[in-house]
Amino acid sequence: MQPSFPLKAITVIPRKTNSLKLQDVEVPSPNSHEVLLKVQRIGICGTDRDIISGFYGEAPEGSSYLILGHESLCRVSETGRFVRGLKKGDLVVPTVRRNCPENCLNCRNGESDMCVTGHYKEHGIKGLHGFASDFALSDASFVVRISESLSEIGVLLEPLTIVEKGISQTFKIQQRRLKWKPEKMLVLGAGPVGLLATAVLRMRGFEVHTVATRERDSLKARLVEETGATYINSKETPLSSLEHKYDAVFEITGSPSVALEAQALIRVNGVACFLGIYRQQQQLEDAGAIFTDLVLGNKVHFGSVNANKSYFVSGAKDLVLIQKKWPSLLKRMITRQKEPEDFEAAYSPESEEEIKTVINFE
Repeated sequence: MQPSFPLKAITVIPRKTNSLKLQDVEVPSPNSHEVLLKVQRIGICGTDRDIISGFYGEAPEGSSYLILGHESLCRVSETGRFVRGLKKGDLVVPTVRRNCPENCLNCRNGESDMCVTGHYKEHGIKGLHGFASDFALSDASFVVRISESLSEIGVLLEPLTIVEKGISQTFKIQQRRLKWKPEKMLVLGAGPVGLLATAVLRMRGFEVHTVATRERDSLKARLVEETGATYINSKETPLSSLEHKYDAVFEITGSPSVALEAQALIRVNGVACFLGIYRQQQQLEDAGAIFTDLVLGNKVHFGSVNANKSYFVSGAKDLVLIQKKWPSLLKRMITRQKEPEDFEAAYSPESEEEIKTVINFE
């Protein structure tokens, strides 16, 4: 049964600064193929803050505002009459992106993250309301049921899917070689995605070095080292001074200067996966040297964005495994929890020690 009371939602007017507000919205009603979701909590990331700053964002057709929130953890409240495999009370995470209206080759084959038209829609980002509200709607075919053991930390699944895709694509690319036996991985950045990448790579048995700018006694450094990875403070040990070469580099900082330095750290036949969004401009000093190194070293650079449902499924399994291997790791990544009424504070970075802030709608 649908809720009969006004719903609260955190909204913005896309591309307009200082438009963030908590407002009453209409009660959503699921169609025959949708589920009504009772939102438990949402996670906040740089994408949300970019939308709030007016950098990008697109409201749904016919709406003057956009409900934020693409990282979420929900429970099924109501199902459409043609929905199968989901029932009221299930703990779920909806994916973010939906197929383009042209239903291009990739979209119709379950890879909306590889959409070729660019006309896809994304909850809380582009053309679809997000999950920063008491209740929300999702196409049931894009919803993943997860273990009840993840009821406290399941909101981390969406950022983990970025890692799942990046690692998976790295290994698929390296199938170009007859044999690839990677041993040493480099993760640049120790935010939520960097920490999750570190945990997954360590869980798979690789030697991992994770680089960030925090001190060695910081929470980020301690979480890195809890997984058995090596933490490197780039203020003390600049990337240019590293003597190691790595089979794969995962660049997550979004800094062009760091991304350029990462090039020199890839081994011959290695690969660099870029997961950041690079807003600032930076002129290349020697593009020729970079491209020559790529060619002579048989190296690969590639970018990865978003994640399709398959990565949510694999990520849900990895979350359970990470929780079993390092019981406190994921909980400690959630450094701040706020109520919807505290939305302004929630979307304002608290300190350099902030890792993941969540808003509880439960």
